[in-house]
Amino acid sequence: MVQNTIEREVSATARDILMSRIAGEIILSSSPGSVMRKWRQLFELNQSELARHMGVSSSVLSDYENNRRKSPGAVFIKKFVSALVDADIKKGGIHVRRFSMLHRDLSIAVLDMSEFRNPKTVRQVVEALDGVLLVGREWDNELIYGYTVIDSLSAIRNLEALDFLYLFGKNPNRVIVFTKVSRGRSPMVAVRLYPIKPKMIVIHGPKIPEEVDAFAIELAELEGVSFSLSLLKSPEEIVERLKKLV
Repeated sequence: MVQNTIEREVSATARDILMSRIAGEIILSSSPGSVMRKWRQLFELNQSELARHMGVSSSVLSDYENNRRKSPGAVFIKKFVSALVDADIKKGGIHVRRFSMLHRDLSIAVLDMSEFRNPKTVRQVVEALDGVLLVGREWDNELIYGYTVIDSLSAIRNLEALDFLYLFGKNPNRVIVFTKVSRGRSPMVAVRLYPIKPKMIVIHGPKIPEEVDAFAIELAELEGVSFSLSLLKSPEEIVERLKKLV
């Protein structure tokens, strides 16, 4: 029952992409055994455990991992990768979900996401979004390398904790724009709880700065995050303005 639930949570496409990624890395490596050992350790499996799932002796797996045998063939690699995934799913699937999450379709919550060809300052982003800076005037010249625009309501309904790693893109020194916000408390509580912090948070929804939750401002100050309110009319206009900065 648990296995079936986890398999439903991780789409077949994401699972296949993950397995192909691992297999491809092994095949293309000049030290395939080292790559196999790396992935086994990332999945937190010992040699005996994984060998049992593969139906081989632990000494055979050890020989491959230590490059004492010739490069593994396609059949062995397929068996290795399948055993990694199957063993993890039987233990709860935390690593399968973790490594598959970058291939999940998060478009239901992410309105747009990109990296800037040249970094922009906090001030440039605030101005582009017709923003009112609420916290962080001393960080006006901090560099922002990309942006993510989120539909806050969809994110709350549909995203898992690990999905937020994807929202940081290639660099956490970015601006995350939360749209459809009432007063701004929920986004800042999420940032407070999450271990990786974006450089800048922008909220969209309140019509004037006085409508922004005072506790949200306090949390931004505690976290050392630049925090501003965009006064643009719509999320679509926010995306349009950010695209122009790219």
